[in-house]
Amino acid sequence: MTPFVLSGPEAKAEVGVQFEEPFGGINYVIVGMSNNPGFQISLKSQQEDSAVLEVVRQPGCNLAYGFISWIAIGPSL
Repeated sequence: MTPFVLSGPEAKAEVGVQFEEPFGGINYVIVGMSNNPGFQISLKSQQEDSAVLEVVRQPGCNLAYGFISWIAIGPSL
């Protein structure tokens, strides 16, 4: 799990995820979800040893923080 915070009126934030071990390339799958349905999580970029997930606050959501649960799977080195 990775925490996130949106500062002020921002509707988006980027969250970096660092892997314990790198993958053998960028041909892996990473999936993330928020602990609150008021946030949408999507993949922004990926490298062998890390990924960046984007958090977007949905209309009507007044929260500014939460957690991303994520899992990544693919070929290892």
